[in-house]
This record gives sequence, C-alpha cells and structure tokens, in this order.
Amino acid sequence: MMYKRIIPALLVITVFMFAGCGKKASDAKKVEKPVSISLMVDGTFLPKENGQDVLVQGYKELTGIDLVVNQPAHNEYYQKLNLAFSTGDVPDVVLLGSYAYASYAANGSLYDLTELYEKSSLKDRIKDPGIIEAIKVNGKLYGIPYDRGNGTVTYVRGDWLEKLGLEVPKTYDEFINMLRLFKNKNPDGLAQDKVIPLTAAGLVNSEYPLDIYLREFYQDASPDFIKKNGKWIDGMSDQSMVAALKRMREAYAEGLIDKEIITNKTSTCRDKFYSGVVGVFNYWAGTWNRNLALNIEKNKPQAKVTPIPAIKETKYIERPATVLAISKSCKNPEAVFKYFIEFLLDGEKGQTFATFGVEGKTYEIKDGMIQFLPSIQDPAKPFVKAWFSPEIPVFSWNPAWKPSDERITNSLEIFQKDAVSYKVFPSSDVISQLLPELNTIKANYVTKMVYGTLTIDEGLAQYQKDSQKYVDAILEELQKIDP
Repeated sequence: MMYKRIIPALLVITVFMFAGCGKKASDAKKVEKPVSISLMVDGTFLPKENGQDVLVQGYKELTGIDLVVNQPAHNEYYQKLNLAFSTGDVPDVVLLGSYAYASYAANGSLYDLTELYEKSSLKDRIKDPGIIEAIKVNGKLYGIPYDRGNGTVTYVRGDWLEKLGLEVPKTYDEFINMLRLFKNKNPDGLAQDKVIPLTAAGLVNSEYPLDIYLREFYQDASPDFIKKNGKWIDGMSDQSMVAALKRMREAYAEGLIDKEIITNKTSTCRDKFYSGVVGVFNYWAGTWNRNLALNIEKNKPQAKVTPIPAIKETKYIERPATVLAISKSCKNPEAVFKYFIEFLLDGEKGQTFATFGVEGKTYEIKDGMIQFLPSIQDPAKPFVKAWFSPEIPVFSWNPAWKPSDERITNSLEIFQKDAVSYKVFPSSDVISQLLPELNTIKANYVTKMVYGTLTIDEGLAQYQKDSQKYVDAILEELQKIDP
C-alpha cells in the first residue's frame, strides 16, 4: 500500500554568532552593517588546518565584517548547540538540519524569515520552489537553504561485478544474490571470513533519516513515524516493517551484512571500504563518490566504485535541505539576513566566495574557468568546496566552473533520478523531548530482532510495551499540529 512518509531529520549543524545587531526587520530605517560575526561551526566549514583563516580574511575583505570562528569537535556539536540555547548564550545565525530546525522553530527560538525572503532577490532565483515549501513549519519559513538536501546512493565494487560476470542488480533478489557471490566467490581472493559483502553505520541510523543507509532492506518500510491513509502511525507497527526486519535478519544470519554493523560509525565503514574488503556501501552522492574512489585506489588500484540505481522495490531518500536560520534573540535580523544570508547566496561574488573560497588560496582562474587548488591540509587532494557545494545549489547562478570529475556528477544524477524528497517532520516541545529516547528504544529492539536475540514477534511485542507512552504522546502531538 502506498503512503506518504515525512520523517524526522537529524542533522549536521553549524552555528553563527553576529555581534552588532540593532534593528528589527519591520524597521524602515537604513540597515546598518554588523561590525563582527562570531561563527560556531561544525565540519561543514573549513577547519583550522585546511584554510579556515583564509576564509575569515576573505570574508573581511569582501564585507568589512570580522568573522570569529568557534569550531568544536564534530561529534560534540549537538551538545554545544543545545548548551548555547539552554544557557542563553544564543548565536544570531545557526545552520540547522531539518530535525533541529523544526524543533527550534516550534519552540519559538528562531526568527520568522518569511517576509524577508519574500522581499529578497532569492525568491526570484529559487530553482525548485518545492525545496522552500518542504522546509516551512506551520506555513512559515524560519530558515534559508543553500544546498539541496541530497542523500545517499548505493556504491558497489564495480570491479567485483566485472570479475564475477554480474550485471548491476535491479531487484532485491538480484541484490542478495550479488552479496552472496561477493562473500562466497570473492574475486580478490580474500578468505570468506575477511569479506564484508555490505557494511553500514547501524541498522537504525543515528541521523536523519533512520532508514537512509539500508534502502534495499527497508524498501517501503520505515522505523519512523509515517502518515498512512491520512493518519499518523508509528512505522514500527506497520506490517511492512515486519518484512523489512525479516530481510535484515536473514541477510545478517547468512553473513551478508557486516557483523559489526551495530558498533560501526560512518568513519569505521569508510575505513573498511578503503581497505578493500567491502563490496557494498551506501553513502552520500556527489563528492563522496570521488573521495571513496581515491582512497580505495591507494590500497586497491584496480578498484572501481560504482553507484547503482535504486532497485525496483525501493527509492533513495533526499533529505530536507539544511538551512541558515536567524535566532529569535538577534537584535537586528534584517541586517543579518542582508549582510550574511542574502550576500552569501547572491549568485555573484558572495556565492563565489561561499562556494569556492578565495582566489589564489583555494582556487584559481585558468582559461577563464574556476579550478580548485590543492588542499592545504592534504596537497595531494584538491579543495572540493569552501562551504557550499558547487554541484547542488538551491538558487540559480552560473559560475565559470564545471566539475573536473565525472564521478561526482554521475552519482548525483543516479541519486536524483531515483530519489524521493522528504519534508521537515512536524515538531513540538513534547516531540523534541521524547523522540531521541524513543529512537534509542527502536534501535535497541531492531538490533535484537536482526541479531536473533529475539524473534520478530517477541521483539515487536516488547517494543510496543516499552515504547507505548512515548508513541502515544507523540501521536497525540502529531494529530494536533499536522492532522
């Protein structure tokens, strides 16, 4: 049965602090330029060791505004962000993934940007208005996206397919058969116990969406809340979830799924893939196709990293776009919008800076075209972006640039052709408080059922008992805010 899925998102979060804000958006007086911007950011912004100071100085030269960067460790970002809001030391500008964005918008922490956006040049340059509609919360816009949401695509060792005489799998049966052959007839001559046919970072993803990395197994199921026949339900209670659990359980028992999947981090999966023992890895479309290929080729020069179309039974998932939002405590949201958000998305020098960085430092002009220079951190690799991704802009512009590696554009084309876009999941204080705990319970029981500690019937029955108070409260909220 077909149904609409709107899934809570987790996040990659970056926070910006503006100093010197002074007027409200409704004030008709001239907007004064902020003196400085304090920036709290995660790994999406260049780190210190890879040219952060170059961007700071570049922004100063373009705008006259000081940029002060605070960049905590990536895995500590959520903690630092929550601490900032809970202590009142709130930044003026924040970069939010959809779940955090919806939560902060719902609890009144973000400034309503609807009017500023409607009056800006950005509205006329939006490539797909649906991207804006997908991130509205109760009909209002609290953030501005700069990249498409993007998502993950399944990468297969193409050289293994060739050695085994296999075609790219088009159905689930063909996909499972491919995994079996990878394990039992490994073309690189590895022992069976050394081969990992498929790896992933968890059976239930720790980030949005919960089922993003295991598309071939989840198919039309979801462990998240879903809207079916116009009514919200817990996806764990839907019959489609039983079939998904059965697929994962059988594949795991057969040794087709990484035995360490539950303890894997994405970095762990990448390292395993780079070592040449992994046959299938679902990961981000775009520049990661090239990154995966460059890294595995160091150990396996003959390796081919091949993105494949989604199998017949499923689709890939495009997340709601990450947004730049202005906090409600900002004293001059109009100035912040003008000199930061609108400037960096202007389709001219601001967007060139935000995307490519500083000429002579991160890129050069050669034969009239922009080309990235070697990375400061690793000169053996080129820069791929300053901050915004050049391949997936939300607002139209035409820089003098084209991708130098077709692997990037190829994986994006395959992903976008087979992707379904998800909207921001409705949120409230109740939902934001209960959902993390409930997701932990979900991950725990999915693991037990797939590992065989509990049968599927036993696991779902125990899950229902342990989760009931969370599920009932969240469903009640969802019926209120999105009936």
